[in-house]
Amino acid sequence: MMHEDEARPQMLPALSRRNFLVGASAAAALLAIGNAGASPALATSAGTVLPLVAPLPAGQPVRSQFAPNEQVLAAYLMIVAPLANSVRDVAPNYGWMEDGWWRTPNQPYNTRIMEHVATLSWFYANDRPWNPYYRDPALLGRLDAALGHYLSLQHADGSYPEYSPTEHHLSPTGFGTVALAAVLRDLRAAGELHDRRLQIRDAIRKSSAWLVDTSRPHWNRPVQFANQVVAGLSGVVEAAHILGEPAVSASVPNRLQIILKDGQAPAGFFHEPLAPDAGYNFDVMLPDLGALYKRLPDPSIIQLAERFAAWWGYVVVMEPGRNEGFILSGTSARNIVATFVTTPVDDLDRSALARTLLPHVPALRAFYASAEEKRQARNAWSASSAPVAPRQKQDSSPRLHMHVPQAPIGVPAAQRDAQVAALRYRAESTFTELRKGTLDQQYVFVRRPGYYTAGLYGVRQNSLQRMGTNAFWHPVAGMLALTVNSTGPDDWTTVADTVGTASSRGPVTATHHAGSTASGTVIPADALTGYTGTFTTRYVTADGAVTTDVTHRPDGIRRAMTTPGASRERIPLIIGTDDQVVFANGTPAPYGQETITVTRGITVTRGGMRFVIDWGVDREAKYAPMDRLYLGNRTHRILTISFANSLAVDLKVVPAV
Repeated sequence: MMHEDEARPQMLPALSRRNFLVGASAAAALLAIGNAGASPALATSAGTVLPLVAPLPAGQPVRSQFAPNEQVLAAYLMIVAPLANSVRDVAPNYGWMEDGWWRTPNQPYNTRIMEHVATLSWFYANDRPWNPYYRDPALLGRLDAALGHYLSLQHADGSYPEYSPTEHHLSPTGFGTVALAAVLRDLRAAGELHDRRLQIRDAIRKSSAWLVDTSRPHWNRPVQFANQVVAGLSGVVEAAHILGEPAVSASVPNRLQIILKDGQAPAGFFHEPLAPDAGYNFDVMLPDLGALYKRLPDPSIIQLAERFAAWWGYVVVMEPGRNEGFILSGTSARNIVATFVTTPVDDLDRSALARTLLPHVPALRAFYASAEEKRQARNAWSASSAPVAPRQKQDSSPRLHMHVPQAPIGVPAAQRDAQVAALRYRAESTFTELRKGTLDQQYVFVRRPGYYTAGLYGVRQNSLQRMGTNAFWHPVAGMLALTVNSTGPDDWTTVADTVGTASSRGPVTATHHAGSTASGTVIPADALTGYTGTFTTRYVTADGAVTTDVTHRPDGIRRAMTTPGASRERIPLIIGTDDQVVFANGTPAPYGQETITVTRGITVTRGGMRFVIDWGVDREAKYAPMDRLYLGNRTHRILTISFANSLAVDLKVVPAV
């Protein structure tokens, strides 16, 4: 039986005013490319080889014409002409999207850039009242050129390069398979580019085979960069669906079992490469699991999501009375993400397709905008009279417009709020949870009536992770101290200046002891989970220069540090614009002003609660602002206490009266 791609192509549709958008003059089109703020393209031949795609007509797009789930496409509509016109139509590198779109390096061998063929094909193939590029011949010509360049970069084994021409890279192969499958779908629907469709068919067959080939390095155990591996599996399943060839994805259930066993840590996070990463785990990996589940409802996908939801429920710390909060950023190994805010606005909803999993993994519902919030945001978008802003070049991922229109709208607010209330640090006043990494790492989460805190102990995967104590949260006052894994001084650490050791920025060895000192009975790591009494964690830097004892009491924690000489204890406070900060000697610490004094403590008053930090004896202390803003009215202020040899700091929250 002849496959549809082996049938002869249909005739081109009759030319019409709607289809003929090039206009009377290519030069006139070039002058208008920068419409509505979209970046102009280089347009190497100025349209003398391949006709230019015309800019949007004046007054477009009209917001009210968009279906609610397709509003996200409006900002992409704004860049269709600049994107298409950036396709080179002269040698060398004929067909390359040369104008710096979406990924770096901006080089002709970087196939991540070329994933935007899925953007061009969507607008060519889909008839909408707001889409003047439907069946536009100039757009088709430039799409064809781009596909020719893209497909020419595929290696014989089916993989694609990103950072060098000879590289065989997982990321562009996985994400690219999804993009090319979408192009094949669109070109089939349009009945266009028959020969190119055959090439795409063959290309995604080859890339799919490479992606599931367990002899390839990306399947080495433990599996690293899990988001890329799962994106590849999503691409394979999508390719099989578009091709109508189930054999292409027949091995995917087995590969998911490998991810379940060797791509996810015992703690519940997905490997990036072997440690957690908030950005890649939530915004990339999880929606790809959702995409997979839409095509292949395999129970292992739900298991992966359930394990992750349990982990995420410790790492995302919601502020009291709010469905937003902070992320324990110090655990992340690839991105710097300090806050968690749900995203009802489609233009920001990178994790949209993960909502596919919400009926099956109730715990995930806490982390998504409610269906009511989504509808409200979409209604507001439609009613707005503001011009639609175009996607910016480096913020134009085609994944967003591919995911949002097919994503479920979410669960009702009542279901979401019930899951927020069920987050363990909100629902329980006392627990200890030790979760182990794939590396020799301990992620320890401690809830007591007076606080919630967390620490990371063991090896350090890379320079982004921050070791030791990394947060102090109160159920009424909210987040009061938080490590962020940036390059700045915003991590909770002890710096031994005589040897240059910072306790947060290197591996540490930890032991846990019953009672208020490290001389108590050792609690084995496997026995710490479920421990409800007072206990002390001692962690020591690799060079032995800094020893820190963290005592977990019912009402607060004590950090006792020992060092070889002159040192500094640095606490990254989270301060609101209305907080009152005063040193123990009465010296105020104004919100935006650096203050240095000699004293024994400091207090932060927030509403009816007071955060008390007491180090017992007079020491020089500095309170310094940072230029960051979190959740609208919070920022970092760095408290630095100078000492020599030893220091003990007590931290707790008491009523302000």
